[in-house]
Amino acid sequence: MSDTVFSINGKIVPPENAVVPVTDRGFLYGDGLFETLHAYGRAVFRMQQHLDRLHDGMGRLFFDPRPPARLLAEWVQQAVDEAAFKEANVRLTVTRGSGPRGPSVKERIDPNVIITVTDFQRPPESRIREGVFAIVASIRRQESAATARLKTLNYIDQIIARREADLAGADEALLLNNAGLLCEGSASNISLVREGVLTVPDPERAGALPGISQLTALEAARNLKIPVLSTVLSPWDPGRSDEAFLSGSMREITPLVRIDQTQIGNGKPGPITLKLVAEYRRIVEKECKPFRFPG
Repeated sequence: MSDTVFSINGKIVPPENAVVPVTDRGFLYGDGLFETLHAYGRAVFRMQQHLDRLHDGMGRLFFDPRPPARLLAEWVQQAVDEAAFKEANVRLTVTRGSGPRGPSVKERIDPNVIITVTDFQRPPESRIREGVFAIVASIRRQESAATARLKTLNYIDQIIARREADLAGADEALLLNNAGLLCEGSASNISLVREGVLTVPDPERAGALPGISQLTALEAARNLKIPVLSTVLSPWDPGRSDEAFLSGSMREITPLVRIDQTQIGNGKPGPITLKLVAEYRRIVEKECKPFRFPG
């Protein structure tokens, strides 16, 4: 059995047929967007929120036409059902499609929709018990760029940042923006806890992607009556914080205990972070029945 199921424009295809034309503008120019979704069993967590963000991005990039969200949801679910994995990493990619070369796009082009559903192997629980560490990447996010706060196929900044993390043996690379403010990770959002308050970078001012998992973490905080603050954060704020964590569709909530050589709090996952991990999982289990986390 293959560990990946492929869908092209709504049709499940074998791996050798999972291709797009070389004239596709996503391939030529990075002219497209994507979402990474987590399927727990056959239930895709917060799919509508992902599709809303994707549709907003297509509007900002002047996609015409835009595939209806209902149809995209149907195709995603079809691929997830076909895969039938215990857990899956679902990537939904929408390119502008095949069209003329060059930046000008005057006529309507039918987008290409590519879905891959890959078997997800859950990382060991030691990551939650012990936490992970990150570096600050040399790459800066352009908070005023057209691609800021969008999940586009232009992913070079994140690729370089993650390569720096890999070379340092780190789990993630954090990016600052041009103003020197803490923005986001290469494939995650960052959250801090100080004096009992959960603090996150304001997406508008930092230029960060509004992460679905981070929004779920904020929901978990409200459920637990933990105060939440969205503001600007400096590179020094993590070192002044008691706790920190990373969030993302596949990593969910993962405690962050060190950035470069700066220890966060006592260097161990904090009590509020661990409460948020548990509440996040409770939310997932409620929405994705009959899935249950191990242990």
